Amino acid sequence: MSPGAHRRENDRQPAETARRLVLEQHVQLRRMLSMGLVQARQSAAGDGGQEPLRNLVGLIRDLFVQHLADEEALIVPILDDDLPVGPLRVEALREEHERQRSALETLCAWPEEGSDLELAARFETLATTLLGDIAQEERELLTPEVIRDDRAEHGMRHAGSLGRRSP
Repeated sequence: MSPGAHRRENDRQPAETARRLVLEQHVQLRRMLSMGLVQARQSAAGDGGQEPLRNLVGLIRDLFVQHLADEEALIVPILDDDLPVGPLRVEALREEHERQRSALETLCAWPEEGSDLELAARFETLATTLLGDIAQEERELLTPEVIRDDRAEHGMRHAGSLGRRSP
């Protein structure tokens, strides 16, 4: 069961627990995305066809979308309490998650008659982007300085870093 499955709106995990759970999911997602990249390269080379890749893309989408929901359930309540920058971080996180969900859904809707090579290329691009998003999130957002329980102590010291991706 996912960490956010039975969470009430006001229920909040300790920051360290939330960070640990999200980082553990990142390990699993990296593993699945890496498997997908191997399958995409095999499909592009003509070794395996589209169906195994299509199935793996659907599985990755399901896992990733659940991860996004869990991450929002675990991290958003912590960030919302971190004024003034926390709500801005939440907005950036939700925008990134929407972009990721949309890209995954688009790829999963790839037509049956679509090119195996194009599907493999698009998956490779998306997987590389998602792996980069995960790495950036770990560097800029999932740090003890950002995801923490002690709001008053940090105050405005960290107001300059929003954990946003540059365009």
